[in-house]
Amino acid sequence: MYVDDIIFGSNEEAMSQNFALVMQQEFEMSLLGELTYFLSQQVQQKKDGIFLSQTKYLKQILKKYGMEDSKPVFTPMVTGCSLSSNDESAAVHQPT
Repeated sequence: MYVDDIIFGSNEEAMSQNFALVMQQEFEMSLLGELTYFLSQQVQQKKDGIFLSQTKYLKQILKKYGMEDSKPVFTPMVTGCSLSSNDESAAVHQPT
C-alpha cells in the first residue's frame, strides 16, 4: 500500500478551491477540511499563527508504558546552556 499526504492552503478561498478541483480531477483524493492533526502533530490555527504540539501523541506513549501519573518536569535540562558541536566539556558517559 502506498499513501501520500499533501497539505495545501491559501489566504484566497477561491484559489484554494480551484486548486482542490484541479487536484481532484488529476488524483484520487478527499478533502478533509481544516487541518487539525498531521503525522502525530496536533495543529492549532489561530489568528496569531499556526501552533504544533505532540500532546496527544505523548499522552498515548505515557499510557502505553503505564506512566500517566508520572510527575511532570517543566524543563528537563539546564536552561541558558549553549549547545555546540565544538563542546569541550567532559563527556557524560565515560567509556569504561
